[in-house]
Amino acid sequence: MKSLKNTISTLVLFSIIMVSIIIGIISIISFNDMKINSVKHSQQQVIKQVKSQANHLLNKIEKISNYIIKNYKVGDTLLKNVVELNSDISSILILNKEGRIIDFYAKSNDHIYKGFDYSNKTYFKSVNKFKSSSWSNVFFSSVDNKPSISYTLKKDNKVLVIILRLDIFSNFITKLQNNDNSHMIRILDQNGIFIFNPDSINLVNQRFNAKNSSIYNDLINKNSEFNLAKFKNSNSNDNNFGMYTKLEKTGWTIVIRENYDLVLNTLKGFLISLFFVVLLFILFILYFVFKLFTNIFKQFDYLQETTKDISNGKYNKKIEKSTFKEISELIGSFEKMKTQINNREKHLKNSRDSFEFLFNSTMEAIIIHDTKYCIDVNDITLKLLGANSKDEIKNKSIFDFIANSSIQTVKRKILKDNLPYEVELKKLNGEVFTALIQGKFVELNSKRLKITNIVDISELKNKDKLIFQQSKMVSMGEMIGNIAHQWRQPLSSISTAASGIKIEKEFGILDDKSLENSLNMIIKNTKYLSKTIDDFRNFFKVDKEKESIDISFVINKALKLLESSFKNHYIDIQKEFSNDLFIKGYKNELTQALINIINNAKDALKELNHEDRLINIHTYLENDIVVISIKDNAGGIKKSIKSKIFEPYFTTKHQKQGTGIGLYMTHQIIVDHMNGKIDVNNIKINYKNSEYIGCEFKIYFDYLKNT
Repeated sequence: MKSLKNTISTLVLFSIIMVSIIIGIISIISFNDMKINSVKHSQQQVIKQVKSQANHLLNKIEKISNYIIKNYKVGDTLLKNVVELNSDISSILILNKEGRIIDFYAKSNDHIYKGFDYSNKTYFKSVNKFKSSSWSNVFFSSVDNKPSISYTLKKDNKVLVIILRLDIFSNFITKLQNNDNSHMIRILDQNGIFIFNPDSINLVNQRFNAKNSSIYNDLINKNSEFNLAKFKNSNSNDNNFGMYTKLEKTGWTIVIRENYDLVLNTLKGFLISLFFVVLLFILFILYFVFKLFTNIFKQFDYLQETTKDISNGKYNKKIEKSTFKEISELIGSFEKMKTQINNREKHLKNSRDSFEFLFNSTMEAIIIHDTKYCIDVNDITLKLLGANSKDEIKNKSIFDFIANSSIQTVKRKILKDNLPYEVELKKLNGEVFTALIQGKFVELNSKRLKITNIVDISELKNKDKLIFQQSKMVSMGEMIGNIAHQWRQPLSSISTAASGIKIEKEFGILDDKSLENSLNMIIKNTKYLSKTIDDFRNFFKVDKEKESIDISFVINKALKLLESSFKNHYIDIQKEFSNDLFIKGYKNELTQALINIINNAKDALKELNHEDRLINIHTYLENDIVVISIKDNAGGIKKSIKSKIFEPYFTTKHQKQGTGIGLYMTHQIIVDHMNGKIDVNNIKINYKNSEYIGCEFKIYFDYLKNT
């Protein structure tokens, strides 16, 4: 078991350290963000200034070009004056429309002469009738053989070319340096070739293409302008922090960068200082916290000893007051607790006595057990199982009191709470009886036990058997009446044939053919009578096991037994049967249930004044449920008695006409014996172009597939 002291000490120590670490982390993150934002702001200001200067230079060159192209005259000193006054211009060329030099001025003219053909030069080809001006990419000047760029302007039949020296162009940019004396600015043309890189002049001289380098892959291609990103140098693996922007006129890219490692190094000193501050803070807090806890835990130790005394029943010990308000309140609670514990012990004793009284006073047998053994029983259980004392039942297997026929059922249900269900139980003397049991799991003394209630329903079962037998006897009486109706015609035919033989014999006119015909008629009708007896005898046989039942066969069997009664009362029987509808159940019991429903409809139809009497029987399959619908047009059932028709001994007929057990037994057979369902409702039914009010019984069974 954990120690409260150690737990609180560990928790406090952990909390202080975690809070300090979190504060440190937040400080580092904040300082880092502040540093990054500072770098970002600084670089944005510089790169915007460089962009402004570059645009200023480009605009100046374009203005100079427009001035020259408008004011140039052959032989004047305009070209010389412009070149001499602008240090960043190395030479100016004026070409005719064929690309030959008309005039020029260069600070170094060793390789340039009038009349030279420059038609193949890129800066000449870059202008045409659709484009009058153009800025070039980096190239080596044929004038001084140095990296240069040019601006070309075409007007009328003349083409003006101004060539700029990049080394002079970079004077302003080279002044922009980082803390490590590296230059901040890089400029690339629209093809990715370095125009300006003062830290690596050779990359400019070699016209190095940076399209596949980190400057493009990690900075330009992945980020928008003025966004800070990390990338590597083009000629080393040094990490840089930087951003870029583009010049709209030339398509050049201006990149500003700063050494990433130097930016991070500024954080190191801060981290070291922060570490020592956090460490001192932790030590300072721990000293005061543990000093306070020592005093508090001393009070808790005293309370712990006092609690042990209370748990041992020493309620009279006086608890000393504390200097701490909260602990004093806790001591007051302990005082109340002592009194309440004493009172609750008395209440618990009274509750236990009350429970034992109720446990043994209930009319139901109660067994407290786990999944295997009986733990306790009440007095009613002793009487029910034929025991003289609880010792005869306690600690015995629960299955010692279950009849073999119900053991599997109980095994399935014993592991969970369950609704009431019927089982066969066994007394100590081996006598078996029927009971209704229900169980629920509860926690008793930290154990999961089940409390099972038992009700002996043997008498109720015997009563049901008696009612069922009464129903059989009533059905037997009705069947005997049906036998009388069905035998009347065959007996009359036999009597007529026998009388005919006797008369013909007396008059001496009996021949062999006449005798044979009469005897055949007697034999045929005798067989019919014998078959009728078999049908009625099979109806009263008791089904022992459930079997597969063809619904159509059972309904036809019931109708055949009642056939003569329908004819005598002019009742029309309509049948609508679906093929191959099978269920699992008791064939003869289902036949009796159907006869009871049909007889009820027949008796109701007999009371009608009209002669159009109908019983409609329809079978169908709905969502894997077999449905039997029995309708009549006998006027329906009154709402006031609809809920009572399945109760035993309830009847609307005269005492001599009915017993009130037919529909009760029908409900028992369908619902209890065969796990089905039965509903009854009043309906409207059309028959012979007229609408009648009638009654519909619907019976539902689970469909037996693959039969």
